[in-house]
Amino acid sequence: MKRSLIFLIITGLLLFNYAHAQSEEEIKRLKNIKRLKEQLPFIPPDTNRANLLLELAKSYIENPGKQVVSDLDTGIRLIRQGYTISRHLHYLKGQGNAYFIGAQAHRKKGDTKLGRAFGQTAVNIFARIPAVYDQARAYMEISRTYSISPEDLPFRIQNHEKALLIFRQLGKKELEAATLKELGEFHELLNLRTKALAYLKLSLAIYQSIGYKDIEWVYCLLGQVSSKLGDFKSGVYYGLLALKTAESLKDTTMQLCTIYNQLGITYYMAKDSKAAANCFKNALRIAQQYNDIATIKLLTANLTSTSHDYVQNIRLLKSLEKPSSPLDIELQFLIYTRLANNYHKLRQFKLAQMYCYRFEKLRQELRNDDKLRYANHYFIIVLFYIDTQQYRKAYPLLVDLTEAGKRNHFKSFQLKLHQTWFKFDSARSNYRSAIAHYQRYTLLSDSMLNETKNNEITRLQVEFETSQKEQQLQLKEKNIQLLTNRNLVQQATLERNALQRNSIMCGAIMLLLLLGLTYNRYRLKQRSNQQLEAKQFLIDQKNQALQWVVDEKDDLLEEKEQLLEEREWMLKEIHHRVKNNLQVISSMLHSQVEFLHDPTALATLRESQNRVQVMALIHQKLYQSDNLARIGMRDYIHQIVDYLLESFDRKPTVRSVCDIADVAFDVSLATPLGLIINEAVTNSLKYAFPKNGKGMVAVSLVALDHQRFRLTMCDDGMGLPADFDIECSNTLGLTMIRGLSRQIGGVLTISQTKGVDINLDLTLP
Repeated sequence: MKRSLIFLIITGLLLFNYAHAQSEEEIKRLKNIKRLKEQLPFIPPDTNRANLLLELAKSYIENPGKQVVSDLDTGIRLIRQGYTISRHLHYLKGQGNAYFIGAQAHRKKGDTKLGRAFGQTAVNIFARIPAVYDQARAYMEISRTYSISPEDLPFRIQNHEKALLIFRQLGKKELEAATLKELGEFHELLNLRTKALAYLKLSLAIYQSIGYKDIEWVYCLLGQVSSKLGDFKSGVYYGLLALKTAESLKDTTMQLCTIYNQLGITYYMAKDSKAAANCFKNALRIAQQYNDIATIKLLTANLTSTSHDYVQNIRLLKSLEKPSSPLDIELQFLIYTRLANNYHKLRQFKLAQMYCYRFEKLRQELRNDDKLRYANHYFIIVLFYIDTQQYRKAYPLLVDLTEAGKRNHFKSFQLKLHQTWFKFDSARSNYRSAIAHYQRYTLLSDSMLNETKNNEITRLQVEFETSQKEQQLQLKEKNIQLLTNRNLVQQATLERNALQRNSIMCGAIMLLLLLGLTYNRYRLKQRSNQQLEAKQFLIDQKNQALQWVVDEKDDLLEEKEQLLEEREWMLKEIHHRVKNNLQVISSMLHSQVEFLHDPTALATLRESQNRVQVMALIHQKLYQSDNLARIGMRDYIHQIVDYLLESFDRKPTVRSVCDIADVAFDVSLATPLGLIINEAVTNSLKYAFPKNGKGMVAVSLVALDHQRFRLTMCDDGMGLPADFDIECSNTLGLTMIRGLSRQIGGVLTISQTKGVDINLDLTLP
């Protein structure tokens, strides 16, 4: 039985079972999307709206069926809206959820690196809140961005183990067990089967401790790993438990087919062909119920490899010769060799010879490398040739098998190769060579037997260590519970004694205070009555005078507030009108573009229009803000970059990355900074990505200390020409950048790495 064939069978059955279970989930998802869309228009822009947008995005992204790209794009758009609201409200949980769901979306779109970056950002945000459960979920999402290749699996294991620690601390037993199960699968894929067995047994123990019923797949994996470790008794035991659990849950899905198939493989490895054939028959019956053609073909191949009912095997194999689509080469080799083998067993040599002829014809059509690829099928044909004394035909196949053996280092292949050479040499009376091959066959058999024994010893050691750890954990839990109960009793006693003591002391103190207060009040009352009578007249006169003063003060304050409101309204109106005038200028420039045909003039007018728009944006921010003297730089720079991308129609091809500190600058500083950013980003969009190429433009504003900031503008485009001298260039854009930098007292540096980097260090007054 070939490992690749077994892997394809299991994978195919799992995929079918997964697809079959999605229909109900898809209906629930569509209903949830409809419900959330109906609620959305009535929710104000607060944390509830952010959460609703993110839940809606999650419904678009978590599609149980085939993922649609438009759904992912819609989900990403909703994530951005939810993140924007969360960022303005400083709602860290919303920001973390936005990055977490965004990681899922980008992973499903195929951008695993971006998904991984989003997941790590989510981990960092959840760690700040803290939200450890969400942090564990983010670790699991990061793990999913890696493949199951041997190079990526260590990273998956690392992130799964981080999540496992959190689930264990929070007491999330079901999630802890599920994570342990996946860790067992990962170690099995890395051929670290001893560790895989330990993880799977811990997972099973936790599932059983919480009464979780749906553990058929854990049993199935335990059977698979045990069989590969050579413990066929445990492999059969766990396989039967998986079958029993599936039947108790009335599972009739393709997962039951997978369990029967894996149990059949275990029986086959344990040399129990009859039991293996029965399992493959049951699996084939379920696959036929679901009309899964690919699985039916693979199970038929497995069944005909183990069953001794040669007539039935021939009938099943011939049914594969009439497919609805052309057969692949692997399946043709399998059909021809198995039919030849079954006819050989029935002593119908002519029919067997016919399929050998088809095998030889198919083999001759292959290249030399491809011939060796399918060498596993040659053994059956070679044995038929030896039995029918067709040694000339057998020899080239044996040569190919020997060449394939140099690449295939599995001991089972080498064992079978030497056994076949022994039969061939013995039939030709070449006893010296036959004895040599038999000796190698014996050495390999002994080696495999010792390996099986070592695996059994290792398995027993793992079981012993696992049992010890479980006992230690149970003992620790009992000790912790006992100490906790004792501590609670002691704490309750101490609290009761302290309450009694404090009650007595408080009562005595209150009594003394009450007596002293009563006597003091009596003395004060006598003294106060005499003083109050003398001062009452003066108080009445002063009260009348103060009333006049208060009335006059209130009138002055009302007049002052009215003047301030009028001044603020006039300033906002001025900024509004200036903004409108600048918009008129921008519109006039836009209208002038329609009458020009010179590209240079058009580009110049467009750049002028962008500069006017930057200044108009300043005045718009001022009349929309409560503070008429300072501009919030984060939203201001975001709007400038977005406007320029739309102006040059580069949003589909150029991605913007803005990392702006949450600071507000005076208008006198914000205006030249906006113009500098306008010139730098405009140059990037015009020259960095020729022929509408793809790329990235980044703008960042970071604080170096309380008074100093650094503005960075860069791109990953083609960079400056080789003969371009930055210092001697007198282009309008660079001239404006230099002049504005000197105007605000900044230090300007321009460099080139992958693209062009512009740095401006400035100090606040």
